[in-house]
Amino acid sequence: MNAMRAAALPAHRPEDFPRPRPKLHVVYRAEGSLAVLAPPAATPPVTPAPVAAPSKAPPPAAVPPAQPTASPLRLTRRGRVVVAGLAVLLVAVLSLLAAGAAQATSHAAPLSADGHNLAQVAVRPGQGLWSVAESADPDADTRLVIQQILKLNALHGDTVFAGERLWVPRG
Repeated sequence: MNAMRAAALPAHRPEDFPRPRPKLHVVYRAEGSLAVLAPPAATPPVTPAPVAAPSKAPPPAAVPPAQPTASPLRLTRRGRVVVAGLAVLLVAVLSLLAAGAAQATSHAAPLSADGHNLAQVAVRPGQGLWSVAESADPDADTRLVIQQILKLNALHGDTVFAGERLWVPRG
C-alpha cells in the first residue's frame, strides 16, 4: 500500500464500533456440586414473608451429596507424542530381543538332520562350495548336497572362505 492510499483511509477507533458486552457468570465447585451464580437482575424488592411457627412434621430426608464424576482421560498433543514414542521404543526393544534370540539359536551345531550323519569339515584354500559338496557326498546329486550345506550352516550365499568350518552331510 502506498503512502497516498494509507493517508486517505479513515482511522477507526474502538469507540466507533460499540460491542455488546457478554453477561458474566461466576462458576465454582463446592464439594462435588456445581454452583452457578447469575448476574443480578433488575427485580422488584421482595418483602420478607412472616415466619410461621415450627410444626411437628419430621424434617425432610437428607439428600446425600452427589458423587463427583471422573472426567475422561484426555491427552494433549505432547502426551500423544510421548505415548507414540514409548510404543515405538517398546516395539524396537522387542524386535532386537527376538533377533538376538534367533541369531543365538541359528548357530547351534546340529547333530543330525533328515536322518543323515553329519561331519564338520574345514574349507581348504581354493576350495568352493561345489567341491566341498562333492567331497562330502560323492554319490549324491551335488546340487542337493549344496542346498543341505546352506541349510545346515545358515548360509545366505554360495561364498565360503578358506579355514571356515562347515557342517556337511556324510554320504
